[in-house]
Amino acid sequence: MEELRQATNNFDMDNTIGHGSHGTVYTGLIKDMPVVIKREWCSPQPRFLDEVHTNKKLVSYIQHKNLVNLLGYCCDDENQSLVFEYMVNGSVRDYLESSDLTFKKRISIALDAAKGLLHLHNLDPPVQHKRFTASKVLLDANLNAKVSDGAMLGLLQASDIHLANPRGGSEETIDVYSFGLFLLELITCQNPGLLQSDYEVLQWNIPAETFTRPSFQAYLIITSECLEYPPINRPKMDVVVTELETIYLNVISENHEVSLGSELFNITIE
Repeated sequence: MEELRQATNNFDMDNTIGHGSHGTVYTGLIKDMPVVIKREWCSPQPRFLDEVHTNKKLVSYIQHKNLVNLLGYCCDDENQSLVFEYMVNGSVRDYLESSDLTFKKRISIALDAAKGLLHLHNLDPPVQHKRFTASKVLLDANLNAKVSDGAMLGLLQASDIHLANPRGGSEETIDVYSFGLFLLELITCQNPGLLQSDYEVLQWNIPAETFTRPSFQAYLIITSECLEYPPINRPKMDVVVTELETIYLNVISENHEVSLGSELFNITIE
């Protein structure tokens, strides 16, 4: 705990970058390495402590280049703290508000995020994110994307383990559905919200020269498949990763790029 106090200037408000229902998020330096420290106000969850004490390989078990990785953990009588790598460009949702990205880069971000979710789903036992949104995908200095709050927070926050499911389907198909919404937001810079049923229709206004590109058509297809009803029809994340890899290769072969922004798109839900 003393190391964390030094890293955050005794948890100074100037080091605060966010607040949540469970605690406060700080930035800091540990051995000259920028980190993010999520300090929980609740007492440690026995499930998490049991995992840490009985399985020394737990942290390496969930490490992946497309996950925001846990660097350390600290627990005392009053709170618990998680230390994560620092993602300098923040969340995709925030980044889209201030920057235009080429279609190729958006596909790259989508592919990175899909690989992060796939890694969670391939764990034994599988781990579902359950809270996946564009705000949970963070960008490093090179705009490589990593999924945050995947496995470790599920162990820490017992109240989050059982979530209401208005979207239907298994936990895995919930993640796939959420990824479909992420794909919509990534391409339109608009938060499409939550579609409650297959009777709600997305209406797109898209420039003809963009829509005729095979890669963009393929992007719309995999997006719509992730949002399918009934949920059993949704693809698994390994299929999503494969499709996005193909789309990325097609974008390269098309040999021309455009920047995409919200001015090119309009979405309405009926």
